[in-house]
Parts: sequence; C-alpha cells; structure tokens
Amino acid sequence: MNLPAAFGNAPRPGNEARFQRLRAFKLTRMYTKLLTKTLAVSLIAAAALAGCSSTSGPAFNISQIQTSDGQKAYRAECYGVFEKGSACMTAAQKMCGNQPVNVLQTLVGTQVPNDPRSVIFNCATPVQQAQPAPVTPAPAAPANEPQPAPAKAMAPAPRKVLLDEKTNFAFDSAVLTPKAKGILNQLVAESQGANFASVTVEGYTDSTGPDAYNVGLSKRRAQAVLTYLKERGLHADKYSLKGFGKTNPIASNATDVGRAENRRVEVTLMP
Repeated sequence: MNLPAAFGNAPRPGNEARFQRLRAFKLTRMYTKLLTKTLAVSLIAAAALAGCSSTSGPAFNISQIQTSDGQKAYRAECYGVFEKGSACMTAAQKMCGNQPVNVLQTLVGTQVPNDPRSVIFNCATPVQQAQPAPVTPAPAAPANEPQPAPAKAMAPAPRKVLLDEKTNFAFDSAVLTPKAKGILNQLVAESQGANFASVTVEGYTDSTGPDAYNVGLSKRRAQAVLTYLKERGLHADKYSLKGFGKTNPIASNATDVGRAENRRVEVTLMP
C-alpha cells in the first residue's frame, strides 16, 4: 500500500525511529476511519434488507394477544421499509380467512386510511350496539269523561239504651242499682272515647199517683243516669235530660205488666 505524501518519502538523518512511530500511528488512525465507514454502510444495507423475507414482499409477524376486556385478538406487524403498510392488512385478512377483519386499534398508521403498519384485530363481525326498544305511549284518558259521583256515606243510626224500673231502680227511688251501673259502664266502654253529637236522657213513670210527683220522679231518675255517664267519661257536644212523667207510655197502664214497662229511663246517643 502506498502511503500518502503527508508521511514524507524518507526520514531525516538521526530521526529514523521517530519517523517509524509517527508513520505507524497515522496508519492506524486511517484504517480505523475506513473501517468505521465500511461498518456504517453495512448496517444501513442490512436494515434495508431486514424487512423482506423474500423479493416478493415484506415480512410479517402475527401473534395472538388478549385485550383488556378479555377478547381474543391478534397483533399484526409489518417490518418492511420499502413496502406499503397495506400489505400488513392483507396479511391480517389472510389470517381471518372468510371472516372480516375487525380492527380494534391502530398503533402506528400512515396518512392513507386502512393502511396501518401495525394493527390489533380480531376475526369477527364488529359488535352492533343494541337499539333501544321503542316506547309505546300510554293511551290517553278520554277528555271530559264524566266521573261517577262518590257515594254518600250513610249517617250512623242513633243508639238507644232502655233502663226499666224493676231491675235498675229501687221502688219510688232515683238511686241506681248495681245492675243499672253495669249496663251504663258497658255503654261507656263500647263508646271507646268517641265524642257524640248529643246525649239525651228521658225519664218516664206509669199513670199511678199525682202527675207533678211522677214528673219530678222521672226527672230525678234521668238526672241520676246522665250524671253517672258523664262521671264515667262519656263525651258529647250537648247533654240534655227531661222528665215526662206518665206521658208517652209504651204499654197499657191497665195491667201490672204494662205499668212496669212504662216506668223506664231511655238514653239516646246521637253520633
């Protein structure tokens, strides 16, 4: 190999050793640069040829993966440098056969649609979103349809309690017997604290004796009954009492049985 002129043709007298060392250093440096350039060119050529498995087209790598939602999918990668990315989609279509290629994600793509160089796909028809069921409107109510009038609640009937003289009062007396008190206690308990519109107590006698006396006796008996009911908690908006004496008989005063029925006290509760 001829050395460049920079090394000189011959050493000066007395500098032969120094000349040989300098020449060796410069040769080493020149060969290093030459080797570096040769290696760089080789690497570029290798990179250009690495993407092609043959002269017919680029090399492909298709691997099976699983997506984050558990779907089975594939990753197709095209390593060709000089080929178009559409070849990668061609490889994916060959993988799916008769099924369509459903692209799940384009990792790296060109500016041309459907021309990616690396895609994730599966071989299934894309899932169609379910359409909402049609809403059937409720039938409208007929306008101005007459409504039946609410039925009127029947007013509760008045309650009447009858106390006869034979079992509820002593003879010629307005003092209540234990039996009379039991009847009145039951009446208060059955009212269950209700408030009546009115409570009316009326006393009656038979036709025996003076009228004035009979009116007074019937009134005292009515008063005894009303006082007992109020003391036991029978509530009403209005209380009234009256002694009628021998008037308004319910039986004949010509017999003992009839006269006994006429000697009575009537309690009327109006809801």
